[in-house]
Amino acid sequence: MEKLTGLEAVTRAYDLLKDEQACRTQARILKDTLDRMKRQEMTLSIIGQFKRGKSSLSNAILGEDILPVGIVPITSAVTKVTYGGLSGKVAFENGAVIPVEIDELSKYISEQENKNNELEVASVHITCLSKFLKNGIVFVDTPGVGSFHTNNTLTATEYLKESDGVIFLLSVDSPINQIEMDFLAKSKEYAGKLYFVVNKIDLISDTELKSYLEYCRKILSQLMDVCVDDIDLVPVSAKTGEGIDKLKSMVVHDQKRLKSQIMDESAKRKLRDLIQETITQLHFFWKAMNMEYACLDEAFETMEKGCLDIYEQARKATDGYEIALNEVKLKVSELIKKLFSMDYSYFIENWEQEEQHMDRQEYEQKLHEILESIVPTMKELLLYRDENAYKVVRRIANVNLLAKRLREIERRLD
Repeated sequence: MEKLTGLEAVTRAYDLLKDEQACRTQARILKDTLDRMKRQEMTLSIIGQFKRGKSSLSNAILGEDILPVGIVPITSAVTKVTYGGLSGKVAFENGAVIPVEIDELSKYISEQENKNNELEVASVHITCLSKFLKNGIVFVDTPGVGSFHTNNTLTATEYLKESDGVIFLLSVDSPINQIEMDFLAKSKEYAGKLYFVVNKIDLISDTELKSYLEYCRKILSQLMDVCVDDIDLVPVSAKTGEGIDKLKSMVVHDQKRLKSQIMDESAKRKLRDLIQETITQLHFFWKAMNMEYACLDEAFETMEKGCLDIYEQARKATDGYEIALNEVKLKVSELIKKLFSMDYSYFIENWEQEEQHMDRQEYEQKLHEILESIVPTMKELLLYRDENAYKVVRRIANVNLLAKRLREIERRLD
């Protein structure tokens, strides 16, 4: 059987799902993946347990002290850094984007100031003139895993699915533990390239460092199922700068010469996971289609009331209509998830305050379009009380065929 490249496989999967209403979320992810691959925009995330010095190392790599650091868990939201003049923006779950001064970032990504991400920050975006970023690297600092703040671990885990390369950070002040081993297992499922880095080497002697590196290599070789000699560990000190240039050189070398291969391998790994997620989604869709009419009647009655409540709340908006419309979309998606156990997401567009130009009339029109169409759309999607036998059989056959073709793509990856 002929093997598919990552780009070929993602393209075929997207073509299968782009018109399937039951798989809107997955189709959007595939479209974003294709766009990034065409732009050759490689996402490199730094990931590890809390208090390993991720933000300090990120600053050292970038050559700029732009990320807040501290003695307590700092990062509660994903922070993306790209090349450009120094600036900062905060993007919220509802699509709102606000400019922020670099020295005010902690208000949004500090666990002390934004506990459990109560502000609903989706991500923070920073641009700076670091040469490390100049050729298309999107550098990402993620929340630390394994702390008391479980939402941080969930955020970091979810962002693995968007990472092409991962800097997996350990530190000499603690041996590799089960939390890190579990997270490494997740990392290798998605990343096309892993860089193993040991931080805080300024705290121990050369002899102690040698012993620690040998210990780490043995553990990592077992986890990665490779020979000990194939584990390349980069010892660094974010505090003194030792080893930083070597790490940067490794990444830049790979980014210049192997970027396409890394991104292609990353796309394959992510697609395997997404195919399983899509088949699960189709299972929930199938389950919803086969609900007893009494249950479906109750679900749709609840949905109609829920949409009416959403509409009454949405009518109270007096400005910021683009953001208000995004909030309506999020509420509708949440309602569908609750009633039918299905992901039915809308595209949430980011809007900066100066970009918002929608007037009241346009807002009301789009509000009606969403809320008046969603119940009929779901009824059509689930063939609610549809007595056309041919249509029902055809729909069932199409769902089964879709799952079959997705599995075929998965088999042809490698």
